[in-house]
Amino acid sequence: MKNIISKIKFIAAAALVGTSVSSCSLDLLPLNEVVLENYWTNKSDVESVVASCYLGMTENGYVSSMIVWGENRSDNITAGPDVPATLNNLMKGSLKTTNSYCSWSSMYNVINRCNTVLYYAPQVAEKDPNYTTSDLKINIAECKALRAISYLTLIKTFKDVPFTLTPSIDDDMDYRLGQTKFEVVLDSLIKDIESCKNDAPRRYSTSIYNTGKITRAAMYSILAELYLWRASDYQLTPEQQNAYYRKCIEACDWVLNFKIDQYNANDYMDRYGDVVDLTKVIDTEVWTNYGYPLLAEKSSSGSSSRSAAAFNEIFGEGNSYESIFELTYNGTTTQIINEDVGFMYGGHDKQGNTKRYVRASDDIMTQAPTGESFSNQALFSVATDYRSLVPFRYTENGAFDIQKYAVEDVDVTYAGTGKIDYSKLEEQRTRSYTSMYPNWIFYRMTEIMLFRAEAEIELAGNLSRAAAPTDDETSGDDDTQGNGDEGDGDDNGGARPRRAGSIAVDGAGLVTAEELYDDAFNLISAVYVRSNPATKTSSGAKPARADFKELSDFETLLMFERQRELLFEGKRYFDLVRQARREGNTNKFILALASKFGDGGAAVGIKMRQMDFMYMPILKSQMQVNPNLVQNSAYLDEEEIVKN
Repeated sequence: MKNIISKIKFIAAAALVGTSVSSCSLDLLPLNEVVLENYWTNKSDVESVVASCYLGMTENGYVSSMIVWGENRSDNITAGPDVPATLNNLMKGSLKTTNSYCSWSSMYNVINRCNTVLYYAPQVAEKDPNYTTSDLKINIAECKALRAISYLTLIKTFKDVPFTLTPSIDDDMDYRLGQTKFEVVLDSLIKDIESCKNDAPRRYSTSIYNTGKITRAAMYSILAELYLWRASDYQLTPEQQNAYYRKCIEACDWVLNFKIDQYNANDYMDRYGDVVDLTKVIDTEVWTNYGYPLLAEKSSSGSSSRSAAAFNEIFGEGNSYESIFELTYNGTTTQIINEDVGFMYGGHDKQGNTKRYVRASDDIMTQAPTGESFSNQALFSVATDYRSLVPFRYTENGAFDIQKYAVEDVDVTYAGTGKIDYSKLEEQRTRSYTSMYPNWIFYRMTEIMLFRAEAEIELAGNLSRAAAPTDDETSGDDDTQGNGDEGDGDDNGGARPRRAGSIAVDGAGLVTAEELYDDAFNLISAVYVRSNPATKTSSGAKPARADFKELSDFETLLMFERQRELLFEGKRYFDLVRQARREGNTNKFILALASKFGDGGAAVGIKMRQMDFMYMPILKSQMQVNPNLVQNSAYLDEEEIVKN
């Protein structure tokens, strides 16, 4: 098995740089001869390479790329004292085409493994009667899902990328591919996942497999994100956008209904196969008032004054009830050190030497929050938000060490007022290099809730604009007039009554802009309240629906809540890119990153106006071996300008 995976990895690397397989020195049989005649013969052969697809996501800097591309470039992160020059330059926006962090090889390595399985697995099904049609469908769904995650990450990072669904296994094929347009890749991935979304298993026997392997919930989560990105295109008509937003909402509905049904049936087993009583770990107030079963930050079995139960379960222990898909490093049979989190967040390099590559930006929290009332003008305004402390360690010096993923567990100390007492924090249990086993989460329940909220907000905005009267229309007193961003007319005419916030409904059944805004607010509030114990005694500590009237108000609330909830999870920079794609300009992108990229000099400030600046350049070494690649215009250096 090791040899065959080595061959697949080698061929993938050769294809990436446009190198002919036959031109590389290998004391091996030709790959197609080894694979066809000696390897792909039975079920276990397929399952071994499928396992290698998952394994590939834990190797070769795959997670490091997720962190660097999706988080380190954002306003959440600042440079640490030991940051390498290449990473520091990237974080300042001073990117060169020679920067090693522009390498996409880890992603294409996984893609090629997936392509290889998808090519050969159907042939094995014809040879081995033990490899059933059901087995084949499950493996196809798994590989298409992992391939989609990898390609989606690539286009979010580079925009247009080489795209193929064929494995690089044949000397006679030329794999020096040009780029495929962002939208074409998205459409292909959507079609791919739609074709097999119901072929993945609904569940496995333990949480390690339920969250560490592709399930049906993971398929629908991937689909929801694909549709959300497809809708976020200013060049589409509102009708086209709305169709994609509704498909995103439908996919989110499936996932959220699955989790609600799982809670109602109290049907959940932990990583060891033991049944967990969900009623003892779920935030009952969030469930009662908002209709979503989220893990409680204050566990009934923990101390009333020091706790971060949900955080520790999700990011410390891993494979939690809320998780949908994550890479499992500390499994029951294998333990793989998560070096990528270690040298980015954990405070050490790959050799275990103490290093601090990156830290949380002081822009996140310039001072300890002291307020008791929610404000939509700041990321953190209330002094009891767990997320203002738990994901990072606040100090009065303004330099915060990242704790999410990097620590095993966290305790939160409260002052007598019920507010977090930042002056009495204790040392947290930080993972050492030898115990760096945190899982890396791709999708969890709260993000699906925020996906749906985002789609509902943008859909509501489009419906409101369509319903608003034009200047040449006669004014009247019908209910489509008034606030243009809050209209409550529906496709059938007339207003519909607002539902109670505690009733969780299918987003696909919502018709009017007002209903959509209400539901988005309910979803965001559920995520917010779970992390804010003060809201249980003070209504002013949480958002109030009456304060949100304009589309822009809801968009700000959504972006802040995504930033709070998903700090350091590789999401923030891509959120800013998606927002810019939806609006057709980089105005808000610049506003968020101006101080971060300001150290890059005047040239970076000028480039930030270009939409293409949001994406990474193609590594120069790739350009040199593959003449079919076209460099990102925002990163053309003098040599490349002359050449072109």
